[in-house]
Amino acid sequence: MPIEMLSSEDALERIKASTQSGGQVLGVDGFKIVPEGYIGLLDLILDLSVHPISPHAAESAALQFVEAHAREGIMWEIVIGLTTIG
Repeated sequence: MPIEMLSSEDALERIKASTQSGGQVLGVDGFKIVPEGYIGLLDLILDLSVHPISPHAAESAALQFVEAHAREGIMWEIVIGLTTIG
């Protein structure tokens, strides 16, 4: 499955929409865009699937993460899945 790269603005909207539609953010991955393609950066990985977390707590953590790391040349993949807890 190809990666869907989102701008910071689009990533923030996708995060909000996932919770509103009953999904949950399981992770956020940031990529630096370079002339040859893209590079995954280890400091731009947020894994919210390891421990039980509510959808709203996951949304808040993901929004804060993207906002804190948004900068030119960075694109995002938002991993959405089923709610891990109620």
